[in-house]
Amino acid sequence: MHSFAAQILTNYKTIIMQNEQQLPPPPAQMLQMITGFWTSCCIYAAARLSIADALADGAKSAATLAQLTKTNEKALYRLLRALCSVGVFTETAKGFELTPLGNTLRSNVPGSMRAMAIAQLGDHFNAWGDLLYSVKTGNIAFDNIHGMSIWKYYETHPEDGANFTKAMAGLTMGAVMNILPVYSFNAFKNIVDIGGGNGTLLTSILKNAPGAKGIVLDEAYLEEQAKSNIAQSGMSDRCTFQKGSFFETIPEGADAYVLKMILHDWNDADSVKILSNINKAMKKGSKLIIIEAVISEGNTPHPAKFLDINMLAMTGGRERTEKEWKELIGTASLKFNKVVLSHSPMFSLIEVEKA
Repeated sequence: MHSFAAQILTNYKTIIMQNEQQLPPPPAQMLQMITGFWTSCCIYAAARLSIADALADGAKSAATLAQLTKTNEKALYRLLRALCSVGVFTETAKGFELTPLGNTLRSNVPGSMRAMAIAQLGDHFNAWGDLLYSVKTGNIAFDNIHGMSIWKYYETHPEDGANFTKAMAGLTMGAVMNILPVYSFNAFKNIVDIGGGNGTLLTSILKNAPGAKGIVLDEAYLEEQAKSNIAQSGMSDRCTFQKGSFFETIPEGADAYVLKMILHDWNDADSVKILSNINKAMKKGSKLIIIEAVISEGNTPHPAKFLDINMLAMTGGRERTEKEWKELIGTASLKFNKVVLSHSPMFSLIEVEKA
């Protein structure tokens, strides 16, 4: 299981499904839940300060790290001590060192969570603080605070937008690690990744489907990042970037269309618009592969049940059950084929085709 999804699920089970013999009293359990953001904020500070990058070449003292990060040594030591207690770093006679968990906060490692930490505790954080607004009104807390959608915010705040793209690329690597072992793209000659960001997913798919070519479709502000990533992956001869919106024109006639964690950003009406546009672009026999969480019914734990609240506060979108996915797909006049489960509950594949 990819580290991001595994950590969410592990944290959730730690709080909700602890061994019955070791359960603390309910007030203590509730306090643990209430103060969970303390840990998150400490991780955010460490991510912004690039502590994990500083430790990549070996142990360092708090004094050395304070000099490198231009922080107060005593305050930094307290931050690091707290993070050591939850396994992010470890303190030894040599100083502070990385753990496998802390290694995920490095900038340029597969599945890096540094950008995700900065996004979630940075531009996402205030919207969560205004969650009550969303619950009372059904409207988007982020829009209420900033006066614009998250997508417009990223267009007008390019540094945050670039960081969010990196965060999604880190999450995409988790999807790649989980979906490629359970679903083959070898039957497809032309693949379009709709809302494909910087192309991380599609270039990974193409490496595993050597007979295929592909198009990354996304907004113009992502063009430079995508072309650079495509070139670095060695896929420039097989993969191109096309500017566009999935609410408008989608490349026609491909064998396969991919939607990774796009529809959960949108309400049902907007999701049907996106699916209907794809339906128009599809030829007979082509497939649509939707990569999303398929959440469980009832009281069964599932990490995407809290991701669903993130969608409520940030975008107005939602996570969906299998029944809800079938209804949404049918409303767009598409045929639901099957759900393929991966090793992570965050990434299921929903195969769809023309009705």
